[in-house]
Amino acid sequence: MKRLTTGFTLALLACTLTAATSHATIASTKSTAKPATAAATTARPAATHAKTAAAKAAPAATPLQPGRTPKAQMKRVTGIGGIFFSANDPVALRAWYKQHLGIDVQAWGGTSFDWTDAAGNPTKGTTAWLIGAADGKHFAPSKSTFMVNYRVEDLAALLQALRDEGCNVLEKTADSEYGKFGWVMDPEGNKVELWQPPPGQ
Repeated sequence: MKRLTTGFTLALLACTLTAATSHATIASTKSTAKPATAAATTARPAATHAKTAAAKAAPAATPLQPGRTPKAQMKRVTGIGGIFFSANDPVALRAWYKQHLGIDVQAWGGTSFDWTDAAGNPTKGTTAWLIGAADGKHFAPSKSTFMVNYRVEDLAALLQALRDEGCNVLEKTADSEYGKFGWVMDPEGNKVELWQPPPGQ
């Protein structure tokens, strides 16, 4: 099975401010070249003033707080950790997927798909697939019959970024030997699970 992963790599944009100066043309006279010299001397302060005004208009860069990653640089979702959905008759539905789609459903109600690269070589990571009973509470407060688990790189930073962006982040989080978990509701009322795997996974 070929896995499609999406990575977000954002480059910082550098802004270069250039001040343009105008050159005054002074008519030459037969007397001396002093008027031209005086005009050039007058033009130099004007050009300097233009550069100073442009520099003041440029927004000052906001220094980063220590330990904080810019939102534009932070990796968010790095892959799909699992797909879970409920059924009125989970046993029958599991059997259907096993018979018709060839999914190797295990006794615990689901299976795990090991990740591979484009050449088919194993890589770190798996995607879990599970069918549970419809009376389960794992998807609450969502009324949906499914939930997608997304792998993330830094759960705490992502949850804070989502709060800052006005998203409906659930207060509950979990931290166990299996990793760190958090949840957010999407605009359609679906519960989204965010998972930071343990180091090395």
